[in-house]
Amino acid sequence: MNHDPTTDRPRTRLPRLLGALGLTTGLALTATACSTASTPPVDDASATAAPHGWVAGATESQEPQLGLLAVSATGETALRDLLTGETTDLDRVGAAEHSATDGRFLVTSDGDRTTVVDGGSWTVDHGDHTHYYAAEPRIVGTLEGGGPVQVHSSETMTTIAWPERGEAVVLDRAALGQGELDETARLDATVLLPLGEHLVAAEGDTVRVLDTDGEQTGSTGSTSAGQACTDPAGGIVTRAGAVVGCADGAVVVDDAGATSFVELPDDAERPTAFAARAGRPTVAGLAGDTGFWLLDVRQGSWQHVPTERPLRAVVAVDDQDEHVVGVDDAGRVVVVTASTGKVATTDPLVDGDRAPLLQLDAQRAYVADPTAAVVHEIDFADGARVARTIELPLAPVAFAEVGL
Repeated sequence: MNHDPTTDRPRTRLPRLLGALGLTTGLALTATACSTASTPPVDDASATAAPHGWVAGATESQEPQLGLLAVSATGETALRDLLTGETTDLDRVGAAEHSATDGRFLVTSDGDRTTVVDGGSWTVDHGDHTHYYAAEPRIVGTLEGGGPVQVHSSETMTTIAWPERGEAVVLDRAALGQGELDETARLDATVLLPLGEHLVAAEGDTVRVLDTDGEQTGSTGSTSAGQACTDPAGGIVTRAGAVVGCADGAVVVDDAGATSFVELPDDAERPTAFAARAGRPTVAGLAGDTGFWLLDVRQGSWQHVPTERPLRAVVAVDDQDEHVVGVDDAGRVVVVTASTGKVATTDPLVDGDRAPLLQLDAQRAYVADPTAAVVHEIDFADGARVARTIELPLAPVAFAEVGL
């Protein structure tokens, strides 16, 4: 049953606890002070300085400007505003065979090229206060080369990596927000993560800490040889540091560039990707068909959580109740409360044989159903309740929640 998309979700919500170094942080511009002004400052000595993270053409709001950005198999692109229910059609992009998101930008690719789409809303979190911005969504442009893709962002850099090709680029984040693809570095790497004023790169069986130009640094705790990491795959940036997955554990790099290794138990089935609510220090990854792993980056510890059926996707909410949201091979949304072991499930909502499109924020999870051109909104804190079903003007094969 379909519902009015503006009825279930409140229009005013508590600010999210998002990491300033997370995948979905906003743009960084030179700013002398923070402000909650909703309009850009005037050029006057007595005027309030520009809010940190504000960019030309953006407006600031008192709550996250959340939306669902979706691309069809034929490149049709649309943005659905979660607060107003309005839909904005964007220009068509190339066929979306692969996709990734940092919470503002949706990156899609086919076999030949990669396209960056700006969802037009973002969050800047300073720990004690948070800014929420919105601007016009748009197609930014394309990069040569395609294949499976990953994207991660800090306030100053966005990295795009193609693991199968072993290539990665660094883009200037401020320019990206203005609709320009300004490539500042290109590396041979299967994983590339922005961490403050560092880059964390995996090449071969080694993880290295680099400067913003892609050159080796002399950071405390790092060496020119780097940190050993057999068969690196999967990376994420958290509030407690950057993570690169390895065959027998994970390399963690802290804000100072120091590296450490968190070893998996012997004979454990490794995760090859990690996902979490933006910036949180605990992340989740699939443990083959046995369930999922939780990696507490701050504590440097793994926890294996078995599930009744194999999962196809999993994301750690990392809230007070330690919720983890997944989609199993029957197409059900599964919510595990790791603090108590309680499990709640929905009825089958999507095709369990397909890789599910799953996104979440501090209050809701979203799973897209391409066969019905809808997105199911799940209240994971209320027994996996389907809060509403949101109709889209296209069948999404690429999908992102933006404004995080």
